[in-house]
Amino acid sequence: MQHRHLRPAQSAASRSAANRIHSGLPSANSCELNKEDKMLNLNRRQAMSTLSALMLAGCGGGEDSGLDLSMPASGTTAAPLATEQAKEVAGNTPAQTPQAPPQFLLWDAGSGPSRDFWSRHLALPWKHRNTGDWLDAQGLPQGDVPWASFPVSGQPRVYEVDITALVRHWVDSGENRGAFLRGSGTTGSAYAIWSGRESEVPPQLLVTTDQGSFNCAGMLCGFDPSTYRSPDTRQSATHKPSAPVMVQFDLSAVQGSVQSALMRLNCLQANYVFTVKVFEVDAPRFNLGTDGQAPRMGLAAQGEAALKSHPSVLRCGDFGNLARGAVFDEVLTDSSRNPCQQLPDPDAPGTTMLRGQFVPQTHASFHAVTQLLRGDAADPLRPALPATYDELYCRLYFMLEDDWNSTADVHKIALGWDLRMGWWNDYAGGYWYSITGNGGRRGSGKKHFWPAGSSGGVQLADRWGYDGHSVRLCAGIDPGDGNPYSGLRPLQDYVYSLDQPSDYGVIERLGSAAIAKGRWHCVEQRIKINSVTGPYDELGNGESVPDGELDTWLDGVLVSERRGLRWRCHPEMALRGPWINWYFGGRALPDMTMHYRMNHFVLATEYIGPRVG
Repeated sequence: MQHRHLRPAQSAASRSAANRIHSGLPSANSCELNKEDKMLNLNRRQAMSTLSALMLAGCGGGEDSGLDLSMPASGTTAAPLATEQAKEVAGNTPAQTPQAPPQFLLWDAGSGPSRDFWSRHLALPWKHRNTGDWLDAQGLPQGDVPWASFPVSGQPRVYEVDITALVRHWVDSGENRGAFLRGSGTTGSAYAIWSGRESEVPPQLLVTTDQGSFNCAGMLCGFDPSTYRSPDTRQSATHKPSAPVMVQFDLSAVQGSVQSALMRLNCLQANYVFTVKVFEVDAPRFNLGTDGQAPRMGLAAQGEAALKSHPSVLRCGDFGNLARGAVFDEVLTDSSRNPCQQLPDPDAPGTTMLRGQFVPQTHASFHAVTQLLRGDAADPLRPALPATYDELYCRLYFMLEDDWNSTADVHKIALGWDLRMGWWNDYAGGYWYSITGNGGRRGSGKKHFWPAGSSGGVQLADRWGYDGHSVRLCAGIDPGDGNPYSGLRPLQDYVYSLDQPSDYGVIERLGSAAIAKGRWHCVEQRIKINSVTGPYDELGNGESVPDGELDTWLDGVLVSERRGLRWRCHPEMALRGPWINWYFGGRALPDMTMHYRMNHFVLATEYIGPRVG
């Protein structure tokens, strides 16, 4: 069975949903952990025999991460992972593809509009920061022709405004974007305060059509350019020339051709004469999966079985075999607090998924790396061997289960790239012990000498060290305020690079892509590491060229192309490989138990694309 993707409905019900405001209306009818990795206080003999001490810096975690950090030896399966029958595990049932929520829903409880974002929760930005975006009556962005206007002055009262043409436009188009109210006053101190949806006199819209009359409930949203926060306007919203207000009404019950529409807004207080012009909110769209776009097909179009023998495929498989070298070369789990399970995938019969979890007060859940870059065992300082790849593609299917509801901090999830390197440790077949690139440890992109005794005493011999970086996907939090998009998360990258402005990586939104709880998503990334040019110093460190690239596809649709990235200053620093990392935080710990799933990993030198069949 192919993992399902959403397609937008084109029915009358879908059109009605697009005009619907969330059920909260009355009805008339992030940062990486701010700590260094905890280095265990072991003597050298203990360090040689205790893998958890040697691997702590490789997990992407922070102080007291609690990882068991067991790595399967060659030819064995991962001991911490339990393989059980699907019927024995709660939640191991076929995914029921959730209905896509309507576009353009405003929200007034604190996670909606702000000076930077139309939706702070979905991290969808305004095109015009601090002022917001609107369309005038002629459809012009930031235009001057209002759909209606009215003056506000004197005592508190209810204002009735004819917005028939605007409401007819919403109903006929099926796109209820809301009204954007711009204010101007006789002085800089002019303002008006409007009642919100939980007040005694909430916004209302009286609509008359050829099929009857409809009383539509509404809500007010606003933002203040002086703060990045989204205000809670459920009781009231302050309207200033510099602080616009938006209002949206539930039109889901409206039937027929609109003949008239009267907007009622209750003014609690006004200072000086205040003129209001009514425009339409120019709200951005989010892309949930393909959203009706044809996915780009790639190597996987010939079927998953054909991938195993394709010359461009380096590794591929499900999560049934986690032995070293099968799909991954490192697998680390928190077996005591966040055990993972290898289970039959009910959405892809015949394959094995990994079901992982976070429980309260734990940061780390799962870490896996495919090792494509090794240290030279013939050199006592273990420099990196010549790189085989400067460009790679990696694909992974993942799901955030329905209990993914934590309101604390962002979460590193699913697919990423391990460019951290560090120094080469010969233990357990060899691996890179990272020293920079996560946990608030910025990298220089350079090669340098690390003497024995470094890394908290774990390093037992002199080594070359490489100050590298990392890339990981991350997802936002549940807003915890009833937002109608609480089942969605923005798709973002958390990138450590030479150009990060602080010790911590930079969160970059990947286009307007959103992921939904309770459904499988196919994510694929292409990475091309930047080049290095001279002059070079005595260790071979040169000038980093800003030509690194990072592209992302969601369910086969290209959602982001990033250019001009810089990760390395030394040509020996190359692509170590993909990094599958599920890590909570950041600074905070999870406040509830949450689950996720993974399947269908592929690493190749060509575009892979979604599954078929």
